[in-house]
Amino acid sequence: MLPGPASTPEPYGAPQGAGGPEPVGRARRGWPGSSRLGWIGCAQGSSRGGAVEEHVNRVAGGRSSTGVYPPSVAPLPPGWPRRSGRDRLVDWLARPVVLRPVFSVLRQVAPVLTLGRRVIVSRHADVVDVLRRDQDFTVAEVNAPSMNRWSGPFILGTDRGETYDREAAVLRRAAPTEDLPSVRRLVAATANELVATALPTGRLDVVNGLARPAAARTVATYFGVPGPDPATLMRWMRALFDAVFLDSSPRANKVAERTVAEQRPYMEQLIRSRRAALDAGEPVPDDVLTRLVAMGRDEPWLDDDAVRRSINGVIVGAVDTTSKSVAQVVDELLRRPMALDGARRAALDGNLDLVRAYAWEALRFLPHAPLLQRASRGAPVGGRTKPVPAGKVVLVSVLSAMFDPVAFPHPRGFRPDRPEEGYLHFGHGMHTCFGLGVNRVQIPELVAAVVALPGLRRAPGGEGKLVFDGPFPDRLLVEFDAADAGLAAAADQEGAVR
Repeated sequence: MLPGPASTPEPYGAPQGAGGPEPVGRARRGWPGSSRLGWIGCAQGSSRGGAVEEHVNRVAGGRSSTGVYPPSVAPLPPGWPRRSGRDRLVDWLARPVVLRPVFSVLRQVAPVLTLGRRVIVSRHADVVDVLRRDQDFTVAEVNAPSMNRWSGPFILGTDRGETYDREAAVLRRAAPTEDLPSVRRLVAATANELVATALPTGRLDVVNGLARPAAARTVATYFGVPGPDPATLMRWMRALFDAVFLDSSPRANKVAERTVAEQRPYMEQLIRSRRAALDAGEPVPDDVLTRLVAMGRDEPWLDDDAVRRSINGVIVGAVDTTSKSVAQVVDELLRRPMALDGARRAALDGNLDLVRAYAWEALRFLPHAPLLQRASRGAPVGGRTKPVPAGKVVLVSVLSAMFDPVAFPHPRGFRPDRPEEGYLHFGHGMHTCFGLGVNRVQIPELVAAVVALPGLRRAPGGEGKLVFDGPFPDRLLVEFDAADAGLAAAADQEGAVR
């Protein structure tokens, strides 16, 4: 997801102390799905988020407003270009397991390394320094060209200035921190619904059976962009995210061209119909899209195209950032039985803050974005005297920074008690991830839904390995004790009725 300003309260409810937003209830010990419905039942409502509240109430009552998002993949249509062997090799070389030992050496011998037109920064203090100094190390040169081409101008490709301030302020008004309790209940209800579909088999695909469709439902219900169907929405988001942020190859560009040809007319029609309904005084959902359209009445610059590029910029990373984070957290916890047991106990206790602590520490080993890019304006890094020449692309390694022993003592050890503010999963400074607050509730809720399953384990053989579609996790099959889960769920539902 996307960046918000650092000079104002973090959008979407970023850290308000280490614990973040207050939990909306305390789960009973038992099966995780029933815990989540327990949270829904005892939570206090938000003053915003009407569409979210309506959806949660329907799910909790067995009447999903959008239907069950079935476990499903979202493949490219026949004839669309696929990834080549070279693409897969490049993606493999960029994975944390490959990069970690390389950066261990760089931190010692070349913490600021120049390679052609690129400069690699690997120590924690230097990484934070680059991300904090947004006027010396900027984003427009590295993000704006692809973003403008595929989605339209957005704050992630905009440097400090009047345009950034104006557009970020509108987004903060459209997606305030007060929405977070409602978002959490939506995610909890969705997780409950999706996990329930896996009960008969005792098998769950963490990616396509939970994390990816759950994130897509958040985009549909909270942000207000459902797509023609969930699979198409997920396909659109992945293709655009890939082309905007990750891959400028001819293959990625061809996929993006075809995606834009489908998605842009859909978005234009969606916005037109929402504006027409508002003008006619018809009922409309209280989601982020509606709020942006309504704000256009008082903001002359916020026309239909500005609404489209604003909401597109927010949602383009909303699905696969969540999906990748959840899958890689679960994958790492499955390697660590003691950590998995601690996360499971936290989930069963309804302690979302502690689940988040386990998730963030697991994600340190497998971050969803190991490298971030900035463009140098000719300034030095970290108090050094020699400047980085203007025009150089600066690659800051948040993966390396979070293994720097100066900032993370005993970096090879798994320690969920580390201070949350040290992690760099969602960047730092002015361009901290705009969706940080949503991610702080959505990712732990989805992780909790998995780790609380009784007898959780990988599926046997190759099925239990995390499989990638380029840089994106595409399958992680786990198994659990279905009979125990089903009995616990039935007992808890009977207790709830009483």
